[in-house]
Amino acid sequence: MKTLIEHFEVLEDPRDIRGKRHELKNILVMTVYGVLCGFTDFVNMTDFLELKEEYFVELLGLENGIPSHDCFSRVFAVINAKNFMEVFIEWIKETVKEKGRFLSIDGKAIRAATDRVNGGNTPYVVSAFLSEIGISCRTTKSR
Repeated sequence: MKTLIEHFEVLEDPRDIRGKRHELKNILVMTVYGVLCGFTDFVNMTDFLELKEEYFVELLGLENGIPSHDCFSRVFAVINAKNFMEVFIEWIKETVKEKGRFLSIDGKAIRAATDRVNGGNTPYVVSAFLSEIGISCRTTKSR
């Protein structure tokens, strides 16, 4: 099974070579770590990554430390989002296809939050959790 780093190595880095201090694959791996730890913005995620800098220097061989939140923002503004998602989904598929793993799914209707704009539809929250790995996903949809 390929590692997350190996999956991200195939992505094209559209950034200008001048002034580039961080490898694309390292930025993407740190972002996945941050998101899996519950961070939804680059400022707080960068603060978290800096607290764990020693771990990431050893794991990824970082030469210039943790990128700034501005660096993360710029990278995600210029990368091909479709290609990123394809590679990320391929890694998830490889990770979860091992036998003996269970995907727990839970759904709830939020009855008190009826969507008056879209004809009175009730929003639903659906969560999936792969406990052996600690990966979770949540989505909200009106029905």
